[in-house]
Amino acid sequence: MTNLDTVRVAMIGAGAMANRVHYPSLSSFDDVEIVGISDLDEGRLNATADKYGVERRFLDYRRMIETVAPDAVYAVGPPHVFYDIWVWCLQHSLNLCIEKPMGLTLHHARSLATLATEYGCITQVSFQRRACPLAVMLRERVLQRGRITHAVCRFYKCQPTPYYDAYGHMMGDGVHALDTLRWMCGGNVVDVQSVSDRRGVHDLNVHLALIRFDSGATGVLLNNWSSGRRIFDIEMHAPGICAEAELEVEGRLYVDGDTVGERFLSEDAAGGEDLHEYGGFKAKNRQFIDAVRNKTLPPSHFGDAVKTMRLCDAILGKALLEGDYSV
Repeated sequence: MTNLDTVRVAMIGAGAMANRVHYPSLSSFDDVEIVGISDLDEGRLNATADKYGVERRFLDYRRMIETVAPDAVYAVGPPHVFYDIWVWCLQHSLNLCIEKPMGLTLHHARSLATLATEYGCITQVSFQRRACPLAVMLRERVLQRGRITHAVCRFYKCQPTPYYDAYGHMMGDGVHALDTLRWMCGGNVVDVQSVSDRRGVHDLNVHLALIRFDSGATGVLLNNWSSGRRIFDIEMHAPGICAEAELEVEGRLYVDGDTVGERFLSEDAAGGEDLHEYGGFKAKNRQFIDAVRNKTLPPSHFGDAVKTMRLCDAILGKALLEGDYSV
């Protein structure tokens, strides 16, 4: 590695998600330099490189890595396309940040985590909702009154048509809600009770779960992609205090029976009005960059993210065993 006063980052992927949240996050950091971009689509590659002033552009990510020798790599793309890229990066001892989900299967996730340990890589899965400034602030306030007794995460979408992406509703979206519950409740899962169903599509698109943690907290998952609107919101409860928030809009804190609550706006908590700021992406990327600089593991390293994938598998597996997933 070079002088880590500046972390030299190579980007694999110049798609919509990367351009919307990861490039603007990284370019806002004074201690980060994007030293190369790779993408198979030359038009997309050049447009992104021009926008962020990156001179070195590659169609072959392996040639990019060999040429620029980065301190860290962002490989942002879907698992059915990027899994082999992630494996290659880890086998070349590259610090690696990826988007969720970390594979199509639990086998993929465990294999990536094993390789990261074997080759000494600092890794991160971009579970940004646990880094959302509003959520972090509210959780800190709740914990001042004592441990969290129970938490709720609702993730609804109005998506009545079939989901044909390779990873399905749970791995594509539900994984975010489950990871957020794990973060809010703390500790490890000790029991899962769940009900899953299909509403108008071939895939499981409704998941309701009660999850107990060894911290003593209970998490409630409410996921429904056949709802009438999109919402991602949370609740956290401790003795005498309750926090509620729609993470990309606003939140309220209720104390000792108050029914009005103290109101907080997501943009104010983040100190910025762009999605990558109030949505938690900038904060999550900051965690990874700091981990690379300090040679530590960030909260959502691959070993931790496997636990979220196991929870997804537990809910899907229960549905399969009970026959809810018959076609």
